Amino acid sequence: MKLKQKALIFFILLALLTVITTFLYFKYYFTYEQKNVVKRKIESITGMNLTVTVFDMNGKIVKRWSGVQKVTSGDGSDRDYSFFYTKDGKYVQIPNSVWYIAEETSD
Repeated sequence: MKLKQKALIFFILLALLTVITTFLYFKYYFTYEQKNVVKRKIESITGMNLTVTVFDMNGKIVKRWSGVQKVTSGDGSDRDYSFFYTKDGKYVQIPNSVWYIAEETSD
């Protein structure tokens, strides 16, 4: 065999070994919490297509935004609001006392 063919076979085997090793590492050596962190990071890169709807106390729709990529909330920290950016790049902040639903749409 020529040197180019040997090098090509070597790199293909190396790539295959790397993929298998990475898969096994993530499958068996990552904790549930670490998997969730990686999943959230991937979602923040790829984004989502959310529709955020804010309701008043009677259940009437006050405002609705579509095309939102990610909603960030306090999750137990001292932050008492949620926020997101609209598809136009505008910052929206919603206090936790307001009822809202963020649902994924399939546009």
